[in-house]
Amino acid sequence: MQWTLSELIERFDGKLLAGCMGTNLTHLCTLDDGAIGGLSFFSSPQYTTAFYQTKASAVLVPKDFQPVAPLSAVLIAVEDPYRAFSLLIEEIYQQKIVPKSGIEFPSYIGQGVTVGANIYRGAFSYIGHHVVIGKGVKIYPHVYVGDHVTIGEDTTLYSGAKIAAYTIIGSRCVVHAGAVIGGTGFGFLTHADGSYKRIPSIGNVQLADEVEIGANTTIDAATVGTTIIGKGTKIDNLVQIAHNVQIGRHTGIAAQVGIAGSTKIGDYGRLGGQTGVAGHLHLGDHMRAVGRAGITRSFPKGHITLSGTPAFENKKFLACYARFKNLAR
Repeated sequence: MQWTLSELIERFDGKLLAGCMGTNLTHLCTLDDGAIGGLSFFSSPQYTTAFYQTKASAVLVPKDFQPVAPLSAVLIAVEDPYRAFSLLIEEIYQQKIVPKSGIEFPSYIGQGVTVGANIYRGAFSYIGHHVVIGKGVKIYPHVYVGDHVTIGEDTTLYSGAKIAAYTIIGSRCVVHAGAVIGGTGFGFLTHADGSYKRIPSIGNVQLADEVEIGANTTIDAATVGTTIIGKGTKIDNLVQIAHNVQIGRHTGIAAQVGIAGSTKIGDYGRLGGQTGVAGHLHLGDHMRAVGRAGITRSFPKGHITLSGTPAFENKKFLACYARFKNLAR
């Protein structure tokens, strides 16, 4: 794929900050891997050294950027370099995708299934009884869909995803390979002798529209009621969400996060990687957790950034940590 500078400037309402208009761009690249014909982007100070050393032919930079040293690359000033670069990635990705359609065999579909138009069912996929599948759904090979599942329009289930019975999945959702949605929660009664008796889950999971679930992530069915993931929420790989958890809209959850049962998280939250959240808590809207935070109490008002274990307000945590480091001197 090729772009001209004039095309990029017009598309992203940019301007030429340095260099000449005759440069030809043939591929996208990182700053470190830059080469002739490569287009990269610069939006974070942590990549300053790589930026000034890059061999890329052109770099997208912020509109207010002013270089402090000479560069060989052409600079294109745009409103949001990262967003512009992401749109170009998506454009290339769409061209590389081989459209999937029709039904591959062998595959199984149960009784009483309602199927919309233009769906794809891959080989060795299993569709249980009384399932509702909206139009444009793509079900890749080796996907399991249990009985009484509902899948909204234009949703994609990648290979090896497991969707347990009675799960409800909204429209335009993505469930990546190996994810398990609606498995039995971790609930047990403890006998007097210390042995355990499992409490079965008779609830389900509901994913609202435009939710994305990462590879090998697990979301447990509610013991009673529904485990809920709100509209537009994005969940990374290897995340564990326990029974009866409720997560609001447009929340981002990074890899290896664990959320214990019956916790409620509001809208527009952010949980950094390896954050742990205890059960039966309430975390309000716009709550952020720095990676590896251990959240052991509720913060219902939200609008707070948390760090440490037990987690508390980030600015206070940093002040305490500065003092802690000096104790060894």
